[in-house]
Amino acid sequence: MDSSVTIDGYFVDLIDDKWRSEKLPHDDINVPTHELADPEADSGDIHLTLQEQEQKWTDIALSALSEHQ
Repeated sequence: MDSSVTIDGYFVDLIDDKWRSEKLPHDDINVPTHELADPEADSGDIHLTLQEQEQKWTDIALSALSEHQ
């Protein structure tokens, strides 16, 4: 049945107290600026990266308008 849950216990050997207590390092991670979200975004697209915002303008095919004139 879809509503019944079966727990096989396969992850018991993978997850132990030592693994749970491990922490990721707090190193600085270099992220390219075009991959970051726009810190000054005023519109509803605050989740878009700068590169995605630039591509948004090419998605509406503005360059095709000049070809037909």
